[in-house]
Amino acid sequence: MILTRNDGGTIALMKTNKNRLLGLILTILISLTTVALTSSTVLKGLRLGLDLQGGFEILYEAEPLVEGGEVTKDALRQTAKALMMRADKYGVAEPEIVPEGSNRIRARIAGVSDEATVREIMKKPAELTFRGPDGTIELRGVDFKEGAAKVAFNEFNEPIILIEVKDRKKWEDVTRRLLHQPLAIYLDDDLISAPVVQSVMTDGKAQIHGSYSLQEARELAEIINLGALPLKLTEKYTQSVGATLGKRSLEQTVYAGILATIFILLFMMIVYRLPGVIASVSLIVYNWGILLIYYWMNATLTLPGIAAFVLGVGMAVDANIITAERIREEMRSGKSLIAALKSGSRNSLRTIIDANATTTLAGAVLYFVGTGAIQGFAIMLMLSNVFSMVTNVAFSRFMLNLLVRSNVFRKPGYYNVREKDIRPLSEKRSFDDEHYYRIFDFVKHRRVFFSISGALTVIGIVSLLVFGLNYGVDFKAGTSMDVFVGKAVTQEEAEAVIREAGFEAESVVVGGGGERVSIRFDRVLDAEAGESNRLLAAFREKFGDQVSAEENTVDPVIAQELGIRAIIAVLCASVGIIALIMLRFEWRFALAGIIALLHDAFFVVTVFSLLRLEVNLPFIAAILTIIGYSINDTIVIFDRIRENMRFAKLRTFDDLCRLVNVSLSQTLVRSVNTGLQVLVAALLLLLFGSESIRLFSLAMTLGTAIGIYSSIYIASQLWIVMKWRSMRKKPASPSAAPAAEPV
Repeated sequence: MILTRNDGGTIALMKTNKNRLLGLILTILISLTTVALTSSTVLKGLRLGLDLQGGFEILYEAEPLVEGGEVTKDALRQTAKALMMRADKYGVAEPEIVPEGSNRIRARIAGVSDEATVREIMKKPAELTFRGPDGTIELRGVDFKEGAAKVAFNEFNEPIILIEVKDRKKWEDVTRRLLHQPLAIYLDDDLISAPVVQSVMTDGKAQIHGSYSLQEARELAEIINLGALPLKLTEKYTQSVGATLGKRSLEQTVYAGILATIFILLFMMIVYRLPGVIASVSLIVYNWGILLIYYWMNATLTLPGIAAFVLGVGMAVDANIITAERIREEMRSGKSLIAALKSGSRNSLRTIIDANATTTLAGAVLYFVGTGAIQGFAIMLMLSNVFSMVTNVAFSRFMLNLLVRSNVFRKPGYYNVREKDIRPLSEKRSFDDEHYYRIFDFVKHRRVFFSISGALTVIGIVSLLVFGLNYGVDFKAGTSMDVFVGKAVTQEEAEAVIREAGFEAESVVVGGGGERVSIRFDRVLDAEAGESNRLLAAFREKFGDQVSAEENTVDPVIAQELGIRAIIAVLCASVGIIALIMLRFEWRFALAGIIALLHDAFFVVTVFSLLRLEVNLPFIAAILTIIGYSINDTIVIFDRIRENMRFAKLRTFDDLCRLVNVSLSQTLVRSVNTGLQVLVAALLLLLFGSESIRLFSLAMTLGTAIGIYSSIYIASQLWIVMKWRSMRKKPASPSAAPAAEPV
């Protein structure tokens, strides 16, 4: 039994519930033990992307090798299958080769030691040949009519393949000469089948018999049809990462992620006490659960995916902070601990759902318009938001309920609430009561902040008109190479190696502590001539065999497509967020929110323009993530404004200002604390993460910082201006006081 003060201020006896306390302890122990025992297996079983283990990704464009032919879906599918067979033959582990669109094939090959040889083998047209007993090529795939190979059944109901040739005389000569001898069928140098010629065929048609299953017969027919329409493959987009560089990127980014996670866990436990401990447990389970899902899905974990994972930890803590802050607020209003838990959990749920929905929407847009690693980033971002609702909302609240209802930890200090801040429940109060928090006048200096943001916008516009953006190869076409040297190298040394190798680069930048050289060419390096291999060989000759490189090559057509898709992505995300906010709020909130998030995105664009930093696909991913996060923060504030509007009497402009100032003051701690978590995560990625995502991390750091500013000083103030203008258009109340002018 323990003594506790009830809502009326008297002393009451509260019975401890040891079963609930035991349930909480067991839940935590089981959760952490499960994580500890399975983490090693999960981590070892994760499928790593090319940027983490080395390898290459190529987007091929297919076109008919024979004049007058066409690229069909079947031909594309069979060509992809042929490439898969070639990769398997070379010993590539788990190659990923899939048709894409109407005339493209994307190949992802990891863990190869001789990339140049594999690339050369992969892009050769699939060659179908019919060979005699001595190996002489008697017929080629082009000798057969396109699509003429079909599966049928003989009199014994056994599958056979019917084929038809273009030249009847040639076919007759071959069958006559090889009568009762095998005529082997090869795809490239792989024996597919070796049927025996049973008779001389004069009508240009033949039947292939054998002990085939129906599936085998269909596959053979497809191979013959593929050989009748061979496709020429041209590299349009390539990404290549050396194994050494991939391993280094993995180690650096994981290290940054560990630092970010430790900081967030410590912050939650120190600031929020027992709810912070509960939040830390749920965050650990959240991290483990995300990786477990990737393990079960056999999904590929990429470098941008790890970045999204680290940022996701910072965003996931938002749900715990919102809940903890609402519980503290309810306790200070005089409610009992259990009542505060119920009320705080209920009032915060809607806010959490609204906030997570916007970031998930941005991730969905990224997935549908992005490619390769960007899609991996989008999947991780969406998965993080969805799974956060399971762990950081449902699971966290389950543990909080056990904690509170155990009636053991009832002191307000356990929840970071001071006794003197708790008011009797019977005491009358208003929504703008200043008993336990100070109300700051955020609106007073709105003109100053509008001016600052306006000036930044003008600077950005001028910078874009004068300097433009420094587009990377993703949008400008060409080849970029990041060479990891493994030792300190000067700008002059790097440029000398490039010149001596016979190349003239548009840009050469030494970074990564002097060990990494970023080289950009406005032209596409000739893969046929092995130009990129020659340049890499020059660096190895100068600095040693530890030299590794990441290469990106983008064809002009693909660059144009990527640019259009990037614009579409930003527009779709903006429109979707507007629609989502208008569904949950009034249109003025939606308009103010979209202006604020575009303000944030444009600020990042301005910085990149002024500093001439490279704009590429990861940068677009950062912009969309900033948009999602910025509106996330703004929605929390808008939700509180909407909640307080139920109690506020809005007659004058001062009333509006009071409403917004109170709402901002009530959510200030949450906004700062949540923003701090994401900002620290992004900053640690910037400082300690891989050089490959350095610019992405910089964009996220800038976007997070400006997002905190705009949520507090721009979005709400814009809403005030629009709301006041609508109020002035309505007939004035006789009792209303003279209105102050907003701007």
